[in-house]
Amino acid sequence: MSTPAATFLDESGLQLFAHRGFSGRYPESTHASYAEAIDYAERTGIELGLECDVHFTADDHLVCLHDLTVDRTSDATGPLLDWTLADLRTVDFGSWFTADPTPQERAVTTLVELLDMIKDARDRGARINLNLETKHPTPRGLDIEERVAELLTERGWHTADSPVRMITFDPEALIKIGELLPELRRTFLVSDLSRVPDGELPDGVRIVGPDVTRLREDPGFVERAHRRGNEVHPWIVNTVEDVQFCRDLGVDGYTSDFPDVVMETLTGAPVG
Repeated sequence: MSTPAATFLDESGLQLFAHRGFSGRYPESTHASYAEAIDYAERTGIELGLECDVHFTADDHLVCLHDLTVDRTSDATGPLLDWTLADLRTVDFGSWFTADPTPQERAVTTLVELLDMIKDARDRGARINLNLETKHPTPRGLDIEERVAELLTERGWHTADSPVRMITFDPEALIKIGELLPELRRTFLVSDLSRVPDGELPDGVRIVGPDVTRLREDPGFVERAHRRGNEVHPWIVNTVEDVQFCRDLGVDGYTSDFPDVVMETLTGAPVG
C-alpha cells in the first residue's frame, strides 16, 4: 500500500530529486549520501531521483564529483584529472562535512557503482531514477557524453523507459546527448534565464532546470515555459520558503539537498 507521501507525489505528478544524494545531511556525492537517499525512498515509498555530476579520473573512470578539483570536498588538493581511482580511494571526502566520518561517508562514488546501486534498489522494488549531469567545461570535452552513452547502453538504459535522464548546462552537450541517446529525456539547466527568456527550449528538450534564485527575480518564467509545453524543475530548493514559493508558481519538479524538507512542506506532515 502506498504511503500518503507516495500517493501525494503520484497524484500530483510532481518529481523530486536528491541533489548529489541526501547531501543536506551526508557528505555530497559519497556512497553514504546516495545510500541514504535510496533508503529514504524505500522507507516512504516515494519515487525519488538521485542527481549526480560526473568527471573523468586520470585512469579514465567516471566518478561522481561536482568540481574539477578535489579541494573543496576532501582532505586532498589538485585537479581531479591528476588522480587515479585507486588514489581517490585513499582520500577522505567526508571530514569537511562531518566529524569522524564513516567509511561510506569518506568514499568517492564511481558512476558504475551508482548505477549498480540504482539497479539493486529497483530490483528490490524501490522507485529510484537518476538525473545524470555531464559537467562542462572540462579538459575531456564531449568524451563524457560518449562514455556515459556506452555505460547506459551496456545496461539497456538507453531506451525511452530508462530510469536515467540526462541534464546539462552546456548546449553542445545537450545536442550530443540527443544524438547518442535520442530516446532519453533531457533537461537544460540554466543559471541565467536570459538563455531561455520566453521558455522555449532546444529541439527535443522539454524540461528546463533554472536556479531558484533566478525564479524569484522572474517568477513569470514558469508560466511562459508552461505555455510552451515545457516542464520547470528548479534547483536548489532547500528551505520551506523556497518550497512554498515554487509550489505556488506551479513548478513540476524539485531538486533539493533536503528531499525530506520538500516532502514535509508539500504534504504538511512529517515524512519518513
